[in-house]
Amino acid sequence: MGRVLPIVVAIALLVYALIDCLQTDSARFRSLNRVAWIAIIVLIPLVGPVLWLVIGKVRARPQSRPAA
Repeated sequence: MGRVLPIVVAIALLVYALIDCLQTDSARFRSLNRVAWIAIIVLIPLVGPVLWLVIGKVRARPQSRPAA
């Protein structure tokens, strides 16, 4: 079981990042296009999905409420 868990986590991270990349609007991509990000996610295990989640897209900033 100890050897299987890291593999399952890596595959789950890859699938999550790949689906997130495929569903993200093209206007929210940073620096690279969708095809390049998919290649990075699939070809570089663990690092590719983490890069996508950290720097791959522009995150929506929370709306601040105006002061009353």
